[in-house]
Amino acid sequence: MDEFQEILQDFLIESFELIEQLDQDLVELENTPEDLDLLNRIFRVAHTVKGASSFLNFDVLTHLTHHMEDVLNKARHGELLLDADVMDVVLESIDLMKALLVTIRDTSEDKGIDVE
Repeated sequence: MDEFQEILQDFLIESFELIEQLDQDLVELENTPEDLDLLNRIFRVAHTVKGASSFLNFDVLTHLTHHMEDVLNKARHGELLLDADVMDVVLESIDLMKALLVTIRDTSEDKGIDVE
């Protein structure tokens, strides 16, 4: 296995683990939207995946997680209320992130999924 494949495998393992925790955290956040510690933890997952995907040149995943990070950051700073509509967008973003990670796992690329 070459060095890129090894780094890619580590990225995928970590990202899938983070998203598994993220699913649980988002359910909890829906019940306690004022929990800033929980919101910060969710933000850090988006930030971590964004940084790693940028490093690996996965532009679609980087674009998606950058926008997720923006929404979560606004909520963290009280500029955006995490109502049902915003949570729907966040949950849809997580589904897209999962789909992109599966595509990356299967093809080593993040193409073919529209995240707009």
